[in-house]
Formats: sequence, structure tokens, C-alpha cells
Amino acid sequence: MMKNTFKILPALLLFSASLHASPPNRFDEEVVMSTTLFDHKPVVQVSLPKTALAFIQKHFGKTAVREVKAKKSPTPQGTFYEVKLADDTEIDFGKAGNWIEAKAEEPNKLPTSFFPGAIQAYLKKKFSGIGVESIDKSAAGYKLELTNDTKLYFNANGGFLRKKK
Repeated sequence: MMKNTFKILPALLLFSASLHASPPNRFDEEVVMSTTLFDHKPVVQVSLPKTALAFIQKHFGKTAVREVKAKKSPTPQGTFYEVKLADDTEIDFGKAGNWIEAKAEEPNKLPTSFFPGAIQAYLKKKFSGIGVESIDKSAAGYKLELTNDTKLYFNANGGFLRKKK
């Protein structure tokens, strides 16, 4: 009995260590794991579309992906993937990997490189030096919240509509 215990114990320790390993976060990997072992839920593998991974790599640089959650959307254009980056930035993607919403946690701000050109130009002209906390994209247009609590609304082409403080 004692010999069997000494054979099984190292195997259990190795298995336990592998369960607590961090999920992969390299951009060339299509599968990102989301684990919630401490909640007694099964390990789930979520396949993030390559377009979403390319978007993250292009606009958020080397910030690692911390977590990916698959969602079921009540509408065809709604969120299908919720991604949380290592710096607590959250990005929602549609089924095809197109971004829908992005939100940065203080003190971070969003890069504007993925905003439509008209919105980038407007921000540079009217709000230079002020960061963007969040952007929501819908069929009607864009809603931005700036770090100074100003909300800006743009149409689907990026044309300015109104400002709300």
C-alpha cells in the first residue's frame, strides 16, 4: 500500500500543477483557455476568431490576453466573445471577430488607431490630450466616453452628432 502511495503522489502533484498553469496568450494560437477550476466548473476551451486576435495584436500591442469568454447573443450582431487583457481592458467581439465595444480601466486609455478616421480627426482637433475610456459601435453609430467624463456621439460614418457632459 505504501509503495503505491509513493507512485501516485508525484503523478497527482504533476497533474495538479498542470491544472493551475496560465492559459496561453500568444497571438498565433487560435485557442485560448478559460479556466474556473476553483468554482468547480469544467475547463472550457474558447476558440477566438483569427480576426479578433489580429485586431488585439495590431491595436493593443503586446498586452497579453488574460481571459476569453464565449457568450450567446440575443441578436445576430451582438457580443459573442468577451476578452479581458492583462491591463484590464475589455473588448467585445461579434461572431466573425469584429469589435463591438472596448473599455479601458483607469489609469489606462484606449488606443484610437481602430476608430474611424473622421473620429480620430475630431478627437485630435477638439480633445487633444484627453484619452478615451470606452467606445461602443452599433448600426446607428459610435458612442465614446472620454477620461474627462464627456460623452461623444457620432453617426455610422464617423460624423459628429452631439456632446454630452
